[in-house]
Amino acid sequence: MNTRPQLLCTFTTNHDLIPSIRSIRKVYENITMQIDMYSTPTNVVCIYNVTDKTKRLPDTISINKKKETNTYYSINALNSLIKLVNNGVLDKTYVINWHDYVNCMLLSAGQEGYKSIPLEKINHI
Repeated sequence: MNTRPQLLCTFTTNHDLIPSIRSIRKVYENITMQIDMYSTPTNVVCIYNVTDKTKRLPDTISINKKKETNTYYSINALNSLIKLVNNGVLDKTYVINWHDYVNCMLLSAGQEGYKSIPLEKINHI
């Protein structure tokens, strides 16, 4: 049985980046791709695919990606965005202008709806 990979995002700091990568590799022995790392204004995020969905590291969430614009998003953030730009109506057929969110991560911000966080690729550590 071939299971579909799940995209995960682990939040860490510059100081803890190497230990976080070691933890990811140890916990998820069958990572299906490389670990992409991005700096944000407040931390570092590690994004990677896994097939074992039973394990979860601390400070890790499930995330989705719009490849064309390199936009990562949580479903809750996407729903909040749609409601905000669509007069409070959650219409799952609403077409998002993804080019407004190039190289960003959209995360839920509770009552405030969502937040857009700029991402900068870390090419090496």
